[in-house]
Amino acid sequence: MAIRIADLSHYPPMAQAVATKHLALLQQLPPIFAALLLNEIVTYDWKFPAEQADIDRQLHFLSTMSETQLHTTMAGFADLPLSDAMQQDHWAAAPEPFVEKLTAYLWSVHQMDRFHEIAEVYQQTLLKAEPEPAPEIPRLCIVVVGKGATPGTIKLFQKLRPHGTYFTQVKPAGALDTLFAAVEARAQSHPASYKHWYVDGGAPYPRTNSAEHPENLITISYASLAPLRSALLDKVNTVRTSGDVVGPESLRSLLASLQPGQLKAAETSHDPTLQHFELNLLTEGSGTQIFSTTFVQWAGRELLRRARPLTLVLRYAPRQMDRPMNEMLRADAPKAQDDPNGSLVDADMGAYYTWINLMRLNGAEKASFIVWFEDQQEALAIAPAMPQGSESTTPCDMSQILHWTA
Repeated sequence: MAIRIADLSHYPPMAQAVATKHLALLQQLPPIFAALLLNEIVTYDWKFPAEQADIDRQLHFLSTMSETQLHTTMAGFADLPLSDAMQQDHWAAAPEPFVEKLTAYLWSVHQMDRFHEIAEVYQQTLLKAEPEPAPEIPRLCIVVVGKGATPGTIKLFQKLRPHGTYFTQVKPAGALDTLFAAVEARAQSHPASYKHWYVDGGAPYPRTNSAEHPENLITISYASLAPLRSALLDKVNTVRTSGDVVGPESLRSLLASLQPGQLKAAETSHDPTLQHFELNLLTEGSGTQIFSTTFVQWAGRELLRRARPLTLVLRYAPRQMDRPMNEMLRADAPKAQDDPNGSLVDADMGAYYTWINLMRLNGAEKASFIVWFEDQQEALAIAPAMPQGSESTTPCDMSQILHWTA
């Protein structure tokens, strides 16, 4: 069905303005591509600035094409099949359910691989024509692991060692304060919306509670999201026992449709963008509701993918020990015993995943990455000036490591 101006009437204000401004362009696009694009536009109001800029660049890229160029660029998407029922769907008014049905349909007709190939070609063409600007300063990512864990539990940073310098004699005294002082200085020197982040798997480190520039260093913690996590687990248990939801796909669709106002997101933040992001962390991430280590790793992934920060600190905390799933999904279940050593294993792998995601961003060749075993002597640093595959047994402190990676 063709996109009508009435289809956009229930979009949030900024999304409605963007879609209305480009309505003529949207009407020229193949339904599959237009639905995917509208699915991004409809959440424009609470996207991060980097994501909004992505949409703006894409619309500019498409709107400057001639009719012939647009037809050629969109040919692959136009050739993808749609069921008869989907062709009659008023998808522009609610693109998200349509995109879910589209995904299932493409899998069912064995066209998902072809879709991915077409999308990859388009993405590369877009990036060549509308490249993302380089970051204002080289990115810095710091991961703190192993709070309360026993040294020697595992051989740390095995996957990261070939890419940087492994330190075995780091002085732990004052190291956390030094890290946060450096992070806060970056946030003060380079203020920008949603560009400096601190994620904690427990309660935030006390230093940041009295930071001079809290508006520049956004803090999200597993502990502060307890009301939202409890409300979400209550919702999951209610629908599971009611029979209204059948199967994991149905539950996933329900969770994806939730809005901050339906739960308790307003208790954790007054910023609509943060409210939606925090809710998405818990509804889209598998296990983020019940394991703090999974929460930190997923939050880091999503921040790097979506916000593309200049500064990111991830601090892992002990997660609960494994229990039967029915117990872990109960918001009122007794507090479980923590598992610091198991959490260190999670965090060690999470640090590696975070570095991989950091390397996917533009400017990765200039980025710095530090991972440290909290209150212990082991750390690893990856930066342009740091030797790769090297080990340092010389005593040093965190301020020196920060200086060497700058």
